[in-house]
Amino acid sequence: MAAAKKANAAYLEQQAETVRGALAGSTKGEELFRVAAEAGYLTALADGTEDAAEREALVESLEALSKGNVIEWETEGFLGEAWGRISAEGVDARCAAVGKRLKELGHPEAGLLIGAIVAYASNGIDKSEAQVLERIGAGAGVARNQVAAIVKKARG
Repeated sequence: MAAAKKANAAYLEQQAETVRGALAGSTKGEELFRVAAEAGYLTALADGTEDAAEREALVESLEALSKGNVIEWETEGFLGEAWGRISAEGVDARCAAVGKRLKELGHPEAGLLIGAIVAYASNGIDKSEAQVLERIGAGAGVARNQVAAIVKKARG
């Protein structure tokens, strides 16, 4: 497996600016952050375990993406809700639903970025994590090569 990577802070900041500009005056911000959190959580669970480094990366990247509007305890709540949906519907169904909703919200790149940052956090992106990101991307209408480009840009 590849070594853990540090997130590309400049790319995350760029996405945060894009999201903030697009959501100015909108009530969809919290929903986007919930869906992006689930994308990260699905990625963390892809290899069978979520570790502390992945959880920390998820919390920190979501806080950065939201420009501080989502704090740690809120992220924990988002993840509890996501776990309930994943348990009830299964990973494949949730990947498709998360991708679809990211597309509807107009920000699939933001959700895929959170997932990529989480995957890089502990042992780099393994095959199962890459497959989850590709399934989320497919649900969002993002081509596989575009998902790969987002993943590459997520590296620090």
